[in-house]
Order: sequence, then structure tokens, then C-alpha cells
Amino acid sequence: MSDNTLPSDQAHAHATPANEEDVLIFVDREGDWFYGNRPIIRKEILETFYQCLRLTRDGRYVLEWQGRLYPIAVADTPFVITRVDHLTDEFGRAQIQLTFKHLSETEILDPSTLWVGPENVLYCRVRQSRFPARFSRPAYYQVAQWIEPVDHARFALRLGDGLYPIAQPPDDAAAAPSRL
Repeated sequence: MSDNTLPSDQAHAHATPANEEDVLIFVDREGDWFYGNRPIIRKEILETFYQCLRLTRDGRYVLEWQGRLYPIAVADTPFVITRVDHLTDEFGRAQIQLTFKHLSETEILDPSTLWVGPENVLYCRVRQSRFPARFSRPAYYQVAQWIEPVDHARFALRLGDGLYPIAQPPDDAAAAPSRL
């Protein structure tokens, strides 16, 4: 599947195990992965999980492996940003590079996808906007140096000559869709 987003009926039709009580893989709020109560720490396994990760249209995370879908439980989002770096590309444009927990690959921030979630946690969309990602506290403090107030209640990210508003969530919205 090319876009990592699956219709919810497709995810459920091939998901194993069939009910959520049997979900054995869990990702906590800090982006740490567990099989039962045991932490999953091997980098190559985690990178494989991220490659196989899909998000259904109804907000469920699954791992697609060998033609089957395996539901996982996610407390917030599997993508946690641990570091940001301010860069200039070959055309002289300012950009922010994101570094993720458990992943060796980095990604350039799409500043138009920033939003503030519950408890004033900063999020953005990653992997071609298919997944939400949460800024860890250290990464938030790093990116905060380029955030400025627009008025008394709104903020924006200053990146080069661009000013990108940071969206506020609807009152009843969760930061990242997940079902436990």
C-alpha cells in the first residue's frame, strides 16, 4: 500500500488478532514500544515497525506485515520528535530538520502542519502528512526560539521570510487519533 492510510474496513478485515484485548504491541506517550510489558529496544526491529506502520481512516494504527494487518495500541502517536535543527537548503531557504526517537532518518518540517494539542503539546504531520508527530519537551524548547506571538492568543513559526500560523485544536479534539 503506497499511502499508509487504509480504509477502516480493510484494516479490520485482515487484522490479526480479531479483537483489541489481544493486541500485544503498545506504544506509550513517550513513543516507546512494548511487546506485552517488555520494551522493544532493538533499533532494526523498531525501524521495521515504522516501515510497516499504517493508520486507518478511523484513526487506528496497524502494522502491515506479509499481507496481513496487526493492530497495535498507541497512547498518543508513535512519532516523537527529539531534536530540531535549523538549516538552510541549497536555494538559501530556511527549514527545520526533525529527528525522531528510534529512527535514523530525519525529515524536513512542513510548517503548515503545526498545531497545539491537549496540555499545550506541539504536534505536526510527518511522512507526507500521513502521521501526527509530537514534539518532545526538549524539541519543543528548541523550536520555540522561532515561535512568535501573532496576537494575545495565537502564535506562528517564523521560518526565513515566512510566518506559519500554529493551529489551535477544536475544544473536543484529541491530538492524535488512537484507540486503545
